[in-house]
Amino acid sequence: MGCLILLDAYAARNCPVKTQNAYDPTVPAPELREDQVMVEVFLGSQVFKDEVLGVVAGGLDGSGAGVVDLRPLPPHDKVAATLAAMDEGVDVVIGPRLPHDDAGHRRGSPDVLVRHVNATSGRVGYLPVQVKRHRLLEKRVCPADHLALAPLATPRLETATPTTETSLRSSREADLIQVAHYWRMLESMGRDPDLPPTAGLIGTDTIDGAHPVVWVNLTTKFLRTFSRTSAEGWRLRSALERYDHEFGFRVTVAQRAEASTDGRPASMVHPIRIRECESCRWWERCAPKLPEDDLSLRIDKAPLDVREISVLRKLGVSTLEDLVKADLDELLPAYLPEVRHRDRAEDRLRLTKRRAELLQAGVNLQRISTGELPLPGHELEIDVDIETSADDTIYLWGFLVDDRASGQPPYYKAFVAFDRLDPAREEALAVEAMQWLTDLVEGRDAQVHHYSDYELVHLRKLAERNRHPVLENLLTRRRELFHDLFLTVRDHYFGVRGLGLKVVAAEGPGFAWRDEDPSGLASQSWFAEACDAEDEALREAARTRVLEYNEDDVRATHAVRAWLRRPPPDAG
Repeated sequence: MGCLILLDAYAARNCPVKTQNAYDPTVPAPELREDQVMVEVFLGSQVFKDEVLGVVAGGLDGSGAGVVDLRPLPPHDKVAATLAAMDEGVDVVIGPRLPHDDAGHRRGSPDVLVRHVNATSGRVGYLPVQVKRHRLLEKRVCPADHLALAPLATPRLETATPTTETSLRSSREADLIQVAHYWRMLESMGRDPDLPPTAGLIGTDTIDGAHPVVWVNLTTKFLRTFSRTSAEGWRLRSALERYDHEFGFRVTVAQRAEASTDGRPASMVHPIRIRECESCRWWERCAPKLPEDDLSLRIDKAPLDVREISVLRKLGVSTLEDLVKADLDELLPAYLPEVRHRDRAEDRLRLTKRRAELLQAGVNLQRISTGELPLPGHELEIDVDIETSADDTIYLWGFLVDDRASGQPPYYKAFVAFDRLDPAREEALAVEAMQWLTDLVEGRDAQVHHYSDYELVHLRKLAERNRHPVLENLLTRRRELFHDLFLTVRDHYFGVRGLGLKVVAAEGPGFAWRDEDPSGLASQSWFAEACDAEDEALREAARTRVLEYNEDDVRATHAVRAWLRRPPPDAG
């Protein structure tokens, strides 16, 4: 007799091999390990979540009326407290804990429960809300019943305003699957308000300077998924349909895994390397099951998705060598009908084969042009890079100034505020930095280099927001003054692992960051610690780490530019 299978809200959105390993008695559980990067990411997410829930806890009038915050309670008291709050008809419950749904194999709890009264039947129920430290919305026409936005201070669905000009990003399907899990739990308890399944998400998006609650109709069909029976090869399905399918599959995987014995493995799924593996404690059990040149293991830029890899494996293509040897013209007629959920599926496969060929040849960065590159020098060259917090606020403008006419080595200059900036202070910091830049380049033969358009996109947003003449003036001069080094690299190189700054700087000039694991995502966690760590020494260490990371970014851009200006091998 197997143990009771209870899966949390992440199971349906995560790799099914993880569920299989957890319930397979023949697979030893790995030791728990503390991945420092993931700890930092989690801490950054928790800081953002605490900020958001703090606003919710304040309530409509700032007094917290109608709100119960259960976060301080010990876990064993939370279920009873949650049920009591529901029975009392509390408007908002923060930090609830739902009882297990044994029959449905579900466990877990959302960040918030919001009371709702069905206007037709009068039935009272609760809707789940989850906080996510990333953007949720994009400008795109969506169905009229798809989204509604409500202020944090008045998060109830009744106060929400429908929107048809803003849609949830399709890349946030995993968030929807998670909140659909909580809806099903409330439904099994009889605590749903008897209306079309609806759940809320709170992300880093801001409207009028505040984070809205994004209420989503979980039955609206807008997620594109593979369909063998559809003429197009795909169908639009709802978040609830996606959840029910994925969760049901994982329950079956767990049940089959329980039947495994040393002599009779009952695996339903097999490892495929995906991004989730980087932080998964089960990876040490999965990795040995893959050959060293497995496609999912070796191709990490624009990787094929799980279905694409699975289809290739069924067609006998599992490794780099298999793909290099494969005749795509013969393979495609069987491959393409099975991956019609992807746009440009043929192009994706051909690009993957190109990367496989280069990897086998030991080439990571390939020059695709000849002759000198169009990178004229200037007497004053400045590299710029910005750092943003989790809510996309710019708290750091970093510059590397190379005054070539002076004969002095390049120096680093930063404009930074290790503080939670409101829009006005963010704009003031930008104006200070851009005024300094304007004064520096005035009357000089100068060029400002950046890598990708991230800096200019944010500069444009700030200028549109406050119309400050310093910001607007720089935008009018962007074509003559600013240069996107990424465009030069893109036009002349092909990267097996992409053309991101860290890849190109390492492969080209051999530049190395001081931090062991530099990344923009990690820097957001460092910023959170720089602002909020209780210990001053920790705050100071985090500030130093952020500044060194930013300085290395601009020095990397400088190094790439110098490398690109070297005479090409065919120059004689």
